[in-house]
Amino acid sequence: MVYEAVNAAVLARLPARPASVLDLGCGDGSLGAAWKTQGSGRSVTGVTFSAEEAARARGRLNVVITADLDEFETTPLGRFDCIVCSHVLEHLRDPRRLLQAARANAGPETILVVALPNVLFWRQRVHFLAGNFRYTDGGLMDRTHLAFYDPQTARELVAEGGWRIVESSGDGGFPLPGIRRFLGGAARALDRAAVRLRPALFAFQMIFTAQPG
Repeated sequence: MVYEAVNAAVLARLPARPASVLDLGCGDGSLGAAWKTQGSGRSVTGVTFSAEEAARARGRLNVVITADLDEFETTPLGRFDCIVCSHVLEHLRDPRRLLQAARANAGPETILVVALPNVLFWRQRVHFLAGNFRYTDGGLMDRTHLAFYDPQTARELVAEGGWRIVESSGDGGFPLPGIRRFLGGAARALDRAAVRLRPALFAFQMIFTAQPG
């Protein structure tokens, strides 16, 4: 499987100025490419396990490395203004090791942006209540996930990796099948309130911004 999506919630948290980004688990480079088009003087180094993803990413990013992130040493890559781990940590045997190692690539003002899926999202709970625990190709129950997280355990993972969380939020919304388009702005306000008050229920992913602890 080639990961080729742009995670809009992650993209919105990347620096809005010329900067260097280390994208750990860069997929086919779509995220980095989208960020680079927003301004000049931007550089992205991507790391992916997939040779096919790396081949596609090389036409989009400044540097692309093919490596197993469970073993890869990031220190020689130097320092970056921003480090991204978007939907990659749940695929690793030891995600804390990678987070700890990435601290060597951070200066005092470096930000880390982490996105992790929330296995307690309401739609997934419905499947659990129905007695279904089924792995899928992609999504919350991706068969390549080695661990599952809720908002609390996701936060603990980032902190245990040696990073100080400065902002966290959920990405999702309140289920409004069939009537969302009639509610307009009220639906968006309800989405924001639901995710803020009950992220474990209404957020399908958690986004953290952190700095070296």
